[in-house]
Amino acid sequence: MGNRLRRIGSLAALLALAACAGPKPKAVAVLHYQHVANAHEIRFTNPIPLSAALYRVGYLSPVDSQGFWAIFVLCNVDVNEQAQRGFHYSVNSFRVRHEGKEYGGLPPYSLRYQGQVDLNNAGDTMPILDAIAAEIQEGPPEQIFHGGFYPDLNYRFAIFVPKALANYAGEELTLTYKGQPAILVGNGKPPSDLHAVGGTAAGVAAACVPPSP
Repeated sequence: MGNRLRRIGSLAALLALAACAGPKPKAVAVLHYQHVANAHEIRFTNPIPLSAALYRVGYLSPVDSQGFWAIFVLCNVDVNEQAQRGFHYSVNSFRVRHEGKEYGGLPPYSLRYQGQVDLNNAGDTMPILDAIAAEIQEGPPEQIFHGGFYPDLNYRFAIFVPKALANYAGEELTLTYKGQPAILVGNGKPPSDLHAVGGTAAGVAAACVPPSP
């Protein structure tokens, strides 16, 4: 019954999009998510070698003291039955949107290694992203969803926000998807604010809770 109600909500969202004026492409899927946490430090279970440091790096923090990682859990996906190629899920296609700006990826010189003067360079981008994924990410990095409803996915990932967000007071952030047109719907729950995640730090939520009424 719960899955049926969620699917009705997803279909209603698709119909609402279709009712909007303008030549917008038809949404391939509706994705429900929860913004579970904002973390200000990533710790590694096993310190990692990086070219910008002469030591193995045990933790990372933003150069800007107000930067953070926004951590999300993908709750479920409802794919339009008419989408012949299905929906191509890629964890790297998600972005955070706030007041007209989008955030994603890992800019060089935006992270500090272990509180030292050493900063990330472009060559260390993939090793850092892989190490963060090993600590935070749940679910596959990519997946094809064909037409239908996929409940209780609980795929978790993090998006780096390098600087303070204007007028942000800790509420749920808006998640968007680059590539195929999709509707993303948050469940309205505010995230936890965590000093650190990964390694020996406190855990972070791994499953969605029911949406706010």
